[in-house]
Amino acid sequence: MTENDKLKTLKLLAKRCARAMGQPQHVALDFVANRLGFPHWNALTGSANREWTPSEAQVASIKAFVERITSYEGAAFDHVFGGPNAITRGDVRGHPYELKTMLGDVYMEGEGWRIVLPENPSAAPNVEIDISHAQNSPINDRVLLAEAIGIAKELMKSVKARRFSDWPRRATKPDAEGTVRHPFLEMEKSNLWYCLHCDAEITGPQIAGNQWHCPGCGASPINIFPEAFWLGRNDEKPAPVQSRAEEQEIEPIVSVVDPRPRLDLNKNQVTHLIRSALFEDAASASERMGASLAEIWVDDDLEVIVSLEDHYWPEDKEPTAAIKVAALLGIEIELEVTWSDPLFAWPGLGTMTRSTAEYTRMMLDAYRSKGIVEERGGNR
Repeated sequence: MTENDKLKTLKLLAKRCARAMGQPQHVALDFVANRLGFPHWNALTGSANREWTPSEAQVASIKAFVERITSYEGAAFDHVFGGPNAITRGDVRGHPYELKTMLGDVYMEGEGWRIVLPENPSAAPNVEIDISHAQNSPINDRVLLAEAIGIAKELMKSVKARRFSDWPRRATKPDAEGTVRHPFLEMEKSNLWYCLHCDAEITGPQIAGNQWHCPGCGASPINIFPEAFWLGRNDEKPAPVQSRAEEQEIEPIVSVVDPRPRLDLNKNQVTHLIRSALFEDAASASERMGASLAEIWVDDDLEVIVSLEDHYWPEDKEPTAAIKVAALLGIEIELEVTWSDPLFAWPGLGTMTRSTAEYTRMMLDAYRSKGIVEERGGNR
């Protein structure tokens, strides 16, 4: 490779680096020069015209670096969805950790602690310490915590670079008028953008600089549009958003948590438990349909009203399993009976068997005995 070819290769690698890192071309050129020991690109090219030329090894090192941050080939991580094998292990000051990504976020976990670095660059790192380790967790050491977050940020750089490699170049680099192209809505470009969540007005440089997350509320790129089409004529106009200064450090949010699973009963959970118990109480095919048709209301205090269909659930039969479930949950249950048209004629046939298939056969035979042939889609 000639000296001229080496410089062309370095320039091409800088271009790829600029795209992946969302930087102007001249910044990436200076970045490459810095890695080769020069203060900026002009100094590198000036030396190359005189006494210095990049070696094959130096060009290879730059190429390896750019490949590492821009290529999916051989990647140890799945930087979109993560996965059980997409984990790297290491230690920070002697304390082991596991590092992985999931849906653009970076997760770092040690014994009794975890750090989540959100995809949104303006969001604070979330640090959780298990309550049982609250007093002796290594994360209590601010120096160690800063080092751990730094490790997570290094992986986030790679996540960002691979994401930017898939985006249009103009999505990360505003033109002279501040116009940028949406990374997903590729036909949409503007110098002003609007957040569906908080109605903020965002300039092109602001949204590109924040990786297409709203600088105001942190909404994701799918919530950013070139027009606030959801606002009516009489709605308040969007206000310009205030962005965080780039040099402003974001302090991590540290919290002590109890990782043990908690049971917070809700209406949906109670409904499923009561209906499951009704099926357990059902002694025939007819009663199983009654359990399926039962209307179950759960109020805000988790008190339950069960309305049982008279055609399919005997009025004098008490759903003992459902009552036991309610008692275990510490809630009141009220039973009532309703009447409506049965699903099929002769609903009592279902009391003669526990088999749904047998009931279906008897029901069809009964219809045929009356000279009625039932087909899918209605009577024929």
